[in-house]
Amino acid sequence: MSNDKRVVRGGFRSTVALLVSIIALILSLMALNRTGGQVDLKAQINELQGRIEKMKKETAEKVNKVRQETSKALEKIGVDVDKE
Repeated sequence: MSNDKRVVRGGFRSTVALLVSIIALILSLMALNRTGGQVDLKAQINELQGRIEKMKKETAEKVNKVRQETSKALEKIGVDVDKE
């Protein structure tokens, strides 16, 4: 029987790579927690949806107002044309 000793190559490099990846994972989790994660994102989406609905209502009201004013102006023009 022989006492062959096998030298493991890359052991140090793989250990350093593992440590670097763990540090990167910890940093990414810290960044996610700092930004607020999913809960904050959902709150922002709900707020923006509320603003969009409000803007739709305001736009619809303004368009109706312009439509009414245009209708009145066209009626006046039609009356003036009929008089001539």
